[in-house]
Amino acid sequence: MNAFLYTVLTTGWGASFFFTVIALRAFTPLQVVTLRMALAALVLTSVLALRRSRTSPGRPVMPRRQEAVHLLVLGSFNIALPFLLLTAAQRHVPSSLTVVLSATTPVFVFLLATLLRTEQFSAVRLLGVALSFTGVTVLAGLPGGGSPASWQWPLVVVLSSALYAAGNVYTRRHLSALDPLVIAWGQITAGACYLLPALLVAADPWPSSPELLPLPAVLELGVFASAFCYLLFFHFILSWGSTATSFNTYLQPIVGIALGVLVLNEPITTGQGLALTLILIGLTTFAAATLKPRPLPRYAESPPPTTPADPTRTRRPPPKAKPSRDRR
Repeated sequence: MNAFLYTVLTTGWGASFFFTVIALRAFTPLQVVTLRMALAALVLTSVLALRRSRTSPGRPVMPRRQEAVHLLVLGSFNIALPFLLLTAAQRHVPSSLTVVLSATTPVFVFLLATLLRTEQFSAVRLLGVALSFTGVTVLAGLPGGGSPASWQWPLVVVLSSALYAAGNVYTRRHLSALDPLVIAWGQITAGACYLLPALLVAADPWPSSPELLPLPAVLELGVFASAFCYLLFFHFILSWGSTATSFNTYLQPIVGIALGVLVLNEPITTGQGLALTLILIGLTTFAAATLKPRPLPRYAESPPPTTPADPTRTRRPPPKAKPSRDRR
């Protein structure tokens, strides 16, 4: 069952780039992101209220004042801003390229964590980072990388990945003790609160005649890709741990490229194919080094079982220890 749900998670997030392209046929980037986050906030609020109504000891605790401030910060630079940048870039960059560029988020997490000295630097990881950024540089420098004469849009996608990575590191440092569901609910709700006023003051807050397909695409992005997949993500965080769960980031390009090329008929030039190959090789190298199982330390072995002492016996004072170099 977990394998099936993990496939659903990977497919949902990998296909979100495809559904964003469909939604942008009738909605602006601001409309897509605002509706997506508003729908996700409503779903997560309902789930959180349901879990808090239970009397079990595992019910989530609402954030304190300082934690709420951190969630408000995350709502701006981890939700509203990167989603706006990413969605706006998808008007110019094919979804099959966008999903690969977005998969560089773990690389930025590693770089930021290394600067903060919370991750160990290794030669294999460095090789993966170098290959990934070489591919990004090649893609940005191509004449066809994005819309004609618009080399900056692939870099906008990479910037959004860097912002997601900063939000990941920020969450680890300041909200590690908070329930994952509360973290998802808090930052998505804060992001929706930032986006809604901007949408209301926009020149065209709602399309006059939306097409048929973009509406279900927005529903998919809000209810499934943002709310349900977040619930699955945190389910696996608790079940498998963050390292194994993060592997879905490296699988999303398979889904995104397949939908972009086979369904949307997005062309990929030889230069773009070379750049994508470099990025995918770099991500695979980085993932292999990151997800490599580590042997358990010797002190992690469980001690032999001991027999409980008989309280009826009179305890004798322990003998004095003789001086020795091998004291245990």
